[in-house]
Amino acid sequence: MKRTLFAAAGLGLVGALVALPAVSDAPKPPPAEPVYVARKPVCEDMKLSIYFPAYETMLSSYSVRALNAATDSLDGCAVTDIDVAVVSEEAHTDSEMAQLSEARAAAVLQALSDRGIYAPRIETNFSQVNANAASAEVPAEPMARRVDINLDVKPLYGL
Repeated sequence: MKRTLFAAAGLGLVGALVALPAVSDAPKPPPAEPVYVARKPVCEDMKLSIYFPAYETMLSSYSVRALNAATDSLDGCAVTDIDVAVVSEEAHTDSEMAQLSEARAAAVLQALSDRGIYAPRIETNFSQVNANAASAEVPAEPMARRVDINLDVKPLYGL
């Protein structure tokens, strides 16, 4: 009789152990489907300068990369204003300077447009580097072949 009690108690213990969940130190496997984590856009006003080689109006590969990085960071944001300031030094006459500056501004604005950056207000200013910069009294402005861009940015609604 004692043996049957011990046997019954032993079977009860084995049954209780089988009913417990398996405990393991192994980490859980990763989820089978990708998990979407919403990203809150950081919409801050942006300033960038696009530089050009001498007498060129085409964007360089460095300029294209800078524009790509800038537009990628604007995902989920709306651009309200674009201010473009063109600084040129290498033209010999005012008409050449105007053509070169306008072509550079157009190239940068077209690149922004191609990347989906539009604004209801776009303002363009042209600056000529001091013509007396060749003299010893007035230093030449470094990198005076550029387009400076100021983007006023706000978050899109509904995100």
